[in-house]
Amino acid sequence: MNDILDAREKRSKHIEELIKNNDYKTIVVLKANVPGIDKNISKMRFICNFFNKLLFDSFSDKIEESKRIESLDGNYIYYVINEEGNIVKEKTILIEDENRLGRLIDIDVYNTRAITREDVSCEMRTCLVCDNYAHICARSKAHTEAEIFEKIDYIIDEFLTEFLTIKTIKCIYAELDLFPKFGLVSRIDSGAHSDMDYQTFVQSTLSLKPYIKSFIEYGLQDIDNPLKLQEIGLNAEKAMFEATNNVNTQKGLIFLLGLFLPVITRAILHNKDVHYMKKEIRRISETVIGEYYQKITPSTHGDKIFLNYGLKGVRGEALNGLNVLFESPSFSNDTDEARQMNYLMYFMSVLDDTTILHHLHIETLHQVQKDMKEILKNGGYEKNKDLVHMVSESYKNQGISPGGSADMFVLKMMYEELKYLLCENNKNGICL
Repeated sequence: MNDILDAREKRSKHIEELIKNNDYKTIVVLKANVPGIDKNISKMRFICNFFNKLLFDSFSDKIEESKRIESLDGNYIYYVINEEGNIVKEKTILIEDENRLGRLIDIDVYNTRAITREDVSCEMRTCLVCDNYAHICARSKAHTEAEIFEKIDYIIDEFLTEFLTIKTIKCIYAELDLFPKFGLVSRIDSGAHSDMDYQTFVQSTLSLKPYIKSFIEYGLQDIDNPLKLQEIGLNAEKAMFEATNNVNTQKGLIFLLGLFLPVITRAILHNKDVHYMKKEIRRISETVIGEYYQKITPSTHGDKIFLNYGLKGVRGEALNGLNVLFESPSFSNDTDEARQMNYLMYFMSVLDDTTILHHLHIETLHQVQKDMKEILKNGGYEKNKDLVHMVSESYKNQGISPGGSADMFVLKMMYEELKYLLCENNKNGICL
């Protein structure tokens, strides 16, 4: 307990130094609001990453300095902001109050002194457990730590389920709305397909929402039963076929989401990194796929492709921990449109996309890979828009449709939007 008190005093002195050294600036301190002795529990660490991004989004280039500090009283992030203190306080109150996780963090604001909610005529925060004011319950110790942590767990689970479900659906539609599409279904046309269109994918996606939630909820639970994930996936496939009149729109994506969603959920919740994700995806895949390739019979297109060419498609990528996803470039200097198009073309350039081989030949797959490599090498979508549209139209006319690449695109979009919530190693090797 003395160590925590010492750490608290050290943070207080640090804040005083920041105030002293930054005249006419505002100091903000972000930390998790954790009861008990352990102030750095892993399941709360992602919350600071989440609000750190919100603060940077809110104050943008007005943040002149920011750094993470390790502390036994709770790791914290400080910000030096070139903005008037009361304005900063009002904005941080909105950030706290408009987000479900807001009750689990403290965003303290200082100029010459601490700026309170009363200073900007805002109501005081309510208790995490009951409707009373938080400071009253804290002083009277109205609730046990067990009650508080039960509520914390509930808030975190509810938030992650909704947040990750929304992100998943958003990224599925980002893929569907992309154009040109190289023979894939889009909002503009049905590409190389006569049995499905944009509305077919909308109905398919709507049917998958409960199962997307189930994949996430599995990740939130302390269980290890990969075959349960397989069961959820099979039920999702059944719902998809019912919604599309037996058209296979997203079977490959269901398989990938069944691996990716529970693993990234646990990585976020337990402060893990991408190495953990690769290892877990590989381990789950080995159990789910089992001896499939040792006992294979030519009953599906994928089976025949493996027997003819030795290509394992999406299963092979899963058994490799989806390394192709995690090692793919971010194209961070591109516009949103160009970045997304380059994601799709990158996966088309490197994946042995077995969906292309359903009706075509191995030479076609190799030509697609070669075409995409050339476009990316010569500046990608931004510098080759006319060529990309021309190649896309040609693929559509040839009956090419790189569905496996489209599925990986969805995961790439999700990973890029969520990776800031994972454990990251700073220069001192500390996992924050």
